[in-house]
Amino acid sequence: MIILITILLMFIFILNLVTYWLLYEKNKEKLSKKLFYKLFPVIWTLSIIPIPIINSGFLEFLFPTNYSYFQEYWIFFALLGILFIIIGIIFAKRAKKLFKINMVHGNSTNLIRSGVFKIVRHPTYFSWTIIIFGAALISDSLISLIIGVLIYILLYVHALIEEKIVLVPKFNKDYENYKKKNPYRILPAPLNFILVIVAGLIIYVGFLNFV
Repeated sequence: MIILITILLMFIFILNLVTYWLLYEKNKEKLSKKLFYKLFPVIWTLSIIPIPIINSGFLEFLFPTNYSYFQEYWIFFALLGILFIIIGIIFAKRAKKLFKINMVHGNSTNLIRSGVFKIVRHPTYFSWTIIIFGAALISDSLISLIIGVLIYILLYVHALIEEKIVLVPKFNKDYENYKKKNPYRILPAPLNFILVIVAGLIIYVGFLNFV
């Protein structure tokens, strides 16, 4: 049952992304676009946030199929997950603040390259990635960890499409120069290397516990 619910939520998430770009390409009515842009993050949140919750090792008493992945090592990974979530929230808030400043000064057509945008080209998608991964670590669930990787892949594809369809045509050479100066689309250094190390530790712990 848990796996079916997880698959359903992921299907809704993927359908939401596909619908987003279909609407962007075909629907030219601004009102409809604005309505969907407001619904998009809501659907996104409702389809993703429940995944680490329902798969949590803490809910084993409700869902017998759930089990602790990290076992006695959980506290270390949980603390790391909390740190990731804090970093994600900070990036999300700073990105939102820069967007607002840009809008207030009437510079919505200007490319933002300062602050967190100097570190990573898509700080909002980075925030989602790191928050979901942090939640997966805390939830102590193998399924949530796997879903976290899938979400990162989908967000990466989403950011790639956004750059090709929206940002490059809009900003032309400015964005190309920005890409050269900031090569990190979603995961900036050194966090990308840290995540590779964490992934190795996760696999190692799984090997110790279940092999």
